[in-house]
Amino acid sequence: MSNEYYLNNPLIHRDRRLGRSGTKWLRQFDCTHVRPLIICRGPIRKEAMDVFAEMGIEHFGILLSEKDSIVYRNAIAPELRSLTDPERVHRVPDYSGANKEEREQRIAQIIGIARDNDYNAIFAGYGFMAEDETMVAAMEAAGLNFIGPCSRTVHDAGLKDEAKRTALKCGVSVTPGIDNGTALTLLKKHPDAAALKALVAEHELAVDVARLDDEAVTLEDKAVTLEDKADLVLAASYNKGIDLYTVDELCETLTEAVAKMTTDYPENRVRLKAISGGGGKGHRILGIGEGERTAEMVREILNEV
Repeated sequence: MSNEYYLNNPLIHRDRRLGRSGTKWLRQFDCTHVRPLIICRGPIRKEAMDVFAEMGIEHFGILLSEKDSIVYRNAIAPELRSLTDPERVHRVPDYSGANKEEREQRIAQIIGIARDNDYNAIFAGYGFMAEDETMVAAMEAAGLNFIGPCSRTVHDAGLKDEAKRTALKCGVSVTPGIDNGTALTLLKKHPDAAALKALVAEHELAVDVARLDDEAVTLEDKAVTLEDKADLVLAASYNKGIDLYTVDELCETLTEAVAKMTTDYPENRVRLKAISGGGGKGHRILGIGEGERTAEMVREILNEV
């Protein structure tokens, strides 16, 4: 299939300037006022540029990682062949940062680039920071339009532990594993409702202790599990900014969980993933027989998220 077929395929490329439409209803969706900064990489970046141009958007820019020129030393990205104005190509060390601190720096840098170059919108594509609630919220707070779900939706959609628990409650088949490593870690230190109540009192946590009673039920009149009660205490501790367990204690819990999974599924690898992980960040794969590396991998994950 020739390149010409793609470039001239009417099913892919067409005039998307809705401001020129013959109907008033369609003209209200004219986007020529949007000035987006494209912060993703790869084919989606070129596709976004093509679509924006077809929509009549003239002022858009891209990020370009300094690492690209090292990895692909003799290559010129197709985006640079069509976007010849150097003022619209903004160089950054990388697109998302290797850890949480670098990611926060990159978010601030992106906001600065947008403000300095008169961009009013951010297009993040998919994966990487497009799934980062913190990044989306920062763009919203800076007065920039994020082309995609709002930060609240990103947050709700990204609660992978809640999604798995909901699936289990509904009888949906899920990948074997645990989704409450932090709760299990807390319960190893405070193993019953009385101990959790004492912990709440000790740290003056904002928890309704009645919800920690043995007979506590949910709105659906279902008994609250001990793990659910631990999650309530943990949520209150996060809000107050205090730690109720150490990283070493979390690593110990997860190492035990991996050992059990290895026994139950000896021919399968084990995936470790942070709740807030996404877009290639915050997860690691333990190969068969690599259970002893669990603590090492957990620390790497925590460093990323």
